[in-house]
Amino acid sequence: MITKSKTPIIELPSSKAKFIKKILKINYICGKKENLIIKAQLQAFCECLVSIQYSNPNDAARKPKELIKFIEGDCSFLYDDSQKWQSQISLSSEMLELIKHSSVPVSAKANTEFTNSRKLDIFNYFTYQNYNLHLKKLDHDFEIGELYNQFGGGLSNLNAFKRIFNKILIDLKEVSCLNIVPKNKRFYTLLSNEDSLLQRQDRRKTNVIKNEKLVISEDYKTKLEDNYTRLEIESATIYVAKRIARGGAQIRNQYAYLKDVLKNPSFYYKEKQTFIKNTHKIQFAEYERLSHSEREKAANLLKILIKNTPNWGVPSELQPALEQLKTPGRVIIKDTPRFAYICYLFWAFNFDKCIEVCDGSSELIFIKLFKHLR
Repeated sequence: MITKSKTPIIELPSSKAKFIKKILKINYICGKKENLIIKAQLQAFCECLVSIQYSNPNDAARKPKELIKFIEGDCSFLYDDSQKWQSQISLSSEMLELIKHSSVPVSAKANTEFTNSRKLDIFNYFTYQNYNLHLKKLDHDFEIGELYNQFGGGLSNLNAFKRIFNKILIDLKEVSCLNIVPKNKRFYTLLSNEDSLLQRQDRRKTNVIKNEKLVISEDYKTKLEDNYTRLEIESATIYVAKRIARGGAQIRNQYAYLKDVLKNPSFYYKEKQTFIKNTHKIQFAEYERLSHSEREKAANLLKILIKNTPNWGVPSELQPALEQLKTPGRVIIKDTPRFAYICYLFWAFNFDKCIEVCDGSSELIFIKLFKHLR
């Protein structure tokens, strides 16, 4: 939501499946229990009423709010599968006003990389508090009971929250400079620092033409993501660029030609395979730049999941892959990647990276297996 926007309308993906994948960031097929949880959370969001009171109200940004809804009108189609999916929702006028006057910066990197919602909420909350405190050169004590009321949803008691909160603080130290230390049994102190301030990123120039002969803009490619993956779009674009560079038959309408190419994956098959290889090279280099402790943590988690998952707990076609990981000394699957690379694939799987692999690659069976480890 852009704070200067004058319209409350939010465009949604064209189907619920795409909504779950693109908006909720769930890139696997959910089971019955997970679907029930998702529906319950969406219903709670739609029916939630928010009240806000300020200790120092004013006539502009700090107006008290009483029982306002997030969404205007009926949005039950978000959680009721018997209803027809709709392509947009509208924020309530009160919520739009609140957002425009009370926008809070959040970390784009954290939003894409954190898979735990509680950790993301705590990270963004303390990052913003660090910003406010750093302006005034202050530190601040936070009472654990108040933090439990704010972030302890779904946890049975304060002690359970405190254990999870302490673990989250350890995790945050590995990815940020936030300095939150226990003061005593009841309070934690946030020591404000400049290193934890969010840096504004320059907006990507979406309509830059990277190739003088290729006039297809980034905005247009983004619109195509409703029907195709980014991998397919980029691969097809490379194919179109090569056709233009070869100087063959003139392509009068590059936009229409790109859409036609996307409908025929055989056209850009080679480009897609090359693009996948290059993407994994870049991602693997990123993975290797992680600290040793971060890579070791991912490897240990994978080992625990492998050990705790019985062979009968995965589909029969994936059992050879699980057995291969349980007994690395045996050759059950030919051309099995080394374990360090499998750990990289596990990291890519969990952090919303590209996990498509080239046709015929033995890596695919291990990526499918990740969805069933427990």
